[in-house]
Amino acid sequence: MEEDLKVFDKRHWVNPEARAEEDEKEAELKKFPTYVAKLEEQIAQHDAKLKEYIAAYKEKMAENDQFRARLEKDVDRRVEAKLAEFLRNLMPSMEHLEMAIGSAKKTKDIDRLIEGVVMIKSGFSRIFAEYGLVEIDCLGKLFNPAHAEAIQMADVAEKERDNIVVAIVQAGYMMRDTLISPAKVIIGQYKE
Repeated sequence: MEEDLKVFDKRHWVNPEARAEEDEKEAELKKFPTYVAKLEEQIAQHDAKLKEYIAAYKEKMAENDQFRARLEKDVDRRVEAKLAEFLRNLMPSMEHLEMAIGSAKKTKDIDRLIEGVVMIKSGFSRIFAEYGLVEIDCLGKLFNPAHAEAIQMADVAEKERDNIVVAIVQAGYMMRDTLISPAKVIIGQYKE
């Protein structure tokens, strides 16, 4: 009995197809172990999520910037509208002032001029009060440097009037809790 012997020549130049198959098998064996491959896959997934989060963050920041810009424009429009309303309310008083000046030039009547100016001042005071601007009431009260500015000291005979506002040189104004202009006052100073 004669056995058939088969001989395989593994030299790559002899049988290139067989060598290519073997190279593929060797390449498969040389691949990373499965644990490392899983870790690399997880890293790739986490990187993809991170990029997704970064893109979402940038999108939200852009939306916030747009919202902030819209809000600023809205505030500017509101401020402009309030200023226009304020100026519209001042216009009649300005016209009354012009009429008083014109009338005083024609008639030379000082009493009527004073009466007109007093009416105009009351009109301004009414308009300012509508916007929350009030005159600081400090005459006869203890001097408060947060609301008034002392420009002079005056001697007083009574000890109770020491550091009390005895005269207002220029009125001061507050708008709600904000000092607009301090009152310029004369303060009593007791000397024995």
